Amino acid sequence: MRYVNVALAGGADNGTSWDNAYRTVDGVSRALAASVSGDEIWVAAGTYKPTAGTSRTVFITLKTGVAVYGGFAGMETEVSQRSVSGNVTVLTGDLLGNDNGTTTNLADNSYHVVVGSSVATSAVLDGFTIRGGYANGATGSNYDKGGGILVLTNGNPTVRQCRFIGNRCTFGGGAGYIFGANGSFVDCEFTDNIGGSYGGAFDTNGTTVRWERCLFRNNQASRAGAIESYGSSQSTIINCVFVLNRATTSNSGGAVWAGTSSVVTVRNSTFVGNSAAATSGGGFYNTSGTSTLANCIFWANTGNSGATTNNQVTEAGGTNTVSYSLVQGGIAGTGNISAAPTFVDQAASNVRLQANSAGIDAGSNSLIPAGVTVDHDGNARRVDIVAVTDSGVGGAPVVDMGAFEVQPPPPPACPADLDNDGAVGGSDLASILSAWATADADVNGDGITDGADLTEALSAWGPCP
Repeated sequence: MRYVNVALAGGADNGTSWDNAYRTVDGVSRALAASVSGDEIWVAAGTYKPTAGTSRTVFITLKTGVAVYGGFAGMETEVSQRSVSGNVTVLTGDLLGNDNGTTTNLADNSYHVVVGSSVATSAVLDGFTIRGGYANGATGSNYDKGGGILVLTNGNPTVRQCRFIGNRCTFGGGAGYIFGANGSFVDCEFTDNIGGSYGGAFDTNGTTVRWERCLFRNNQASRAGAIESYGSSQSTIINCVFVLNRATTSNSGGAVWAGTSSVVTVRNSTFVGNSAAATSGGGFYNTSGTSTLANCIFWANTGNSGATTNNQVTEAGGTNTVSYSLVQGGIAGTGNISAAPTFVDQAASNVRLQANSAGIDAGSNSLIPAGVTVDHDGNARRVDIVAVTDSGVGGAPVVDMGAFEVQPPPPPACPADLDNDGAVGGSDLASILSAWATADADVNGDGITDGADLTEALSAWGPCP
């Protein structure tokens, strides 16, 4: 175990314990340099940089067999005790600490914040906010790609619970560039990244990459506002949300651009409010790849005139197979619908489904990828909403369309209080007896009023807790 805490005032600064944690701004880099396969690096809340100096070509470089965890307060003894949201741990490329949200002060920033090239899946990055990478350098050195993370040479890092915010590049992949390599991103967020020519969040070329339960919001590039899948890449997108991403030129692909024989598999994902500065391709745009999209929602994605027609799922030379999905304006394919999805609050980008949504229990259970049991929020993936007639396929419960599974309301705190007067008493008993053998006073939820309900009412007699 190696420990890092930039807020620590004393100690040996050798990483052997929380009391002696690496405490310099480049503590994460120092811990990685000293680590060997099998090590874990625990990093306390604070802001860390690839280097304590000003060299833009020094990066936080992952290692095979080494897991780096953020989100600690600085006294934990188990990884499970940390709080990623409560103890925000930042890896930044802003070497001079002078970023102001524009390009004015970015000239000092690291070309990449993190590098995951030539590593196996046992190279883990978990629980960090990665920001301030600015890849505006030479193409030959790849310093114009992957402001947040760069993965080359058969690298295959595992990235979990990370937020890539405000990274930039001039070529491709504002948050990440992956070429001839692979990667896995789970429970991650990609927001406000700018990808130059290709891929506001990711530019992939000749890769196998999986994004699961990820959020892509307000990323932009000339082509492919969020993800570009290029060069025979195998891209898998599961339980992800794409909102307000933009392709800023006529190259299109507001959320996802697929081409050059890439294969893109999308399951239970939601695409809303993405846009392209072209007449088509505001949502998912396929130029020459093969894509299968199922149990998804595509809504309010637009082209340059604000039109939604031909801007949800678009073929421009490639082949899209769409099934059991809600697509604005409709689309050919088995089980597809075009009814309004009825989001909780689309204006606020809350694209969870309301209880009356047409997408509830309307997907296909057989098209859920193997091993996927939860939705974008981590809730159970298949939940039956009794008030909704199943319109999808598979044994109940039938999966919802989109990234979020509607959950049933919580049971009442005092289910036998049928008259809602705050106590279980004579009127509740009378209701049970008068509804005997019907479902009208079903206390325990088994669909019939009977002795079990009577027993439950008697055991709860008196004021509700």
